[in-house]
Amino acid sequence: MGMSALDLVKKPSFGYYFIILAAALAALIHVICKPMLDGGNGQAEINPIVMAFLIYFISGIFITPLARKSSIISKIGRKDVMFMALIGIAEGAGLIAYFYGISATTAVKASIFSNSEIIFALVIAMLIFKERLHIKECIPFSMIIIGMMVIPIGNDLYQNNFSFGNIVTGDLMIVFSGLLYAIDITLCKYLGNKFDVKKTVQIISFICAAITISIIALFQIPMNIELSQLPNILVMSILGTGMSTLFFLMGLKLIGAVRTVLLFSTSSIFGILFSGLILSEPITPVDIFSSMLVFAGIFLLRNKLAGTEENVIETEIIRKTNTSYVVLAKKINLLPHSIVLGTQQKIKNILFPNNIDNLEPKRHNYHNVELRPSNKPILINI
Repeated sequence: MGMSALDLVKKPSFGYYFIILAAALAALIHVICKPMLDGGNGQAEINPIVMAFLIYFISGIFITPLARKSSIISKIGRKDVMFMALIGIAEGAGLIAYFYGISATTAVKASIFSNSEIIFALVIAMLIFKERLHIKECIPFSMIIIGMMVIPIGNDLYQNNFSFGNIVTGDLMIVFSGLLYAIDITLCKYLGNKFDVKKTVQIISFICAAITISIIALFQIPMNIELSQLPNILVMSILGTGMSTLFFLMGLKLIGAVRTVLLFSTSSIFGILFSGLILSEPITPVDIFSSMLVFAGIFLLRNKLAGTEENVIETEIIRKTNTSYVVLAKKINLLPHSIVLGTQQKIKNILFPNNIDNLEPKRHNYHNVELRPSNKPILINI
């Protein structure tokens, strides 16, 4: 029997292609927006706020036909509206800060800073859940910080005689945009459990478009756009933002969070290559060393950045045993062949649906129960 195109797309191996394609498309934004924001190549200079409005408005229109077919998981309440507004403010401010930053610095530097949101998201999660890095995780975390911020910003300060010129200011603006995107990611986790992803992207895109057009009208910012710039804006909006997000989500479902975070971090490498090939920007040994240091740190810290697979499995088991809200004072680690009263059969049905034990009822011996408590509290809200 032949394999359909849909079955082919659902093969796990295609998840790797989707993530790499998403990373390459996302890297295009660094290269395409740079000449339009600083007036390079004889183009008209577009205000960063106007550029942000065009990106969000076109992205919202692009995702609307896809979101129309998605089902509504939950009704939108006041709290959801508040979260969407906060996400819109954080994401809109993040993109505006990024555009202001890249107009002052180089696309190569912007590519190196592009993974800063992952680190900030990890730091925010550690502050919220009061987690600490293990000793073996401190080294790769330091590698990422040094390669992503210390070396590039320190090198620019050295080149500018330790004065905060436009380039250093641009570097700091892009890093600040990473912090805003990390706040955006943290807030999106709340809505991700309640609404369809495409519907959420559609609503937030239009909220960001409404916020940016309000700023344009309030400060009377001129919308200087040339007709020749529209194709590049469409490429950034549809390919760099819309299609990149869709490919990212498709790959995430196929290969999991750990591999997704690792592969998507290659967007900085694609950005550096595109900056050299398309914009002819110089790629120095310092840039190469910084990007390699960041990638090596992400590789070593990939489980911490994406969330360990063990925690994902535990959450899925608890969710599928019809537990709506679980608070455990201590995290319980089950030893091999251990049995938990009341939930053992449900968990076995989930993990081994075709097991012969599920077909015939048997008497179970519950006296061999051994539980190992740890000191780490866990709160699971489903």
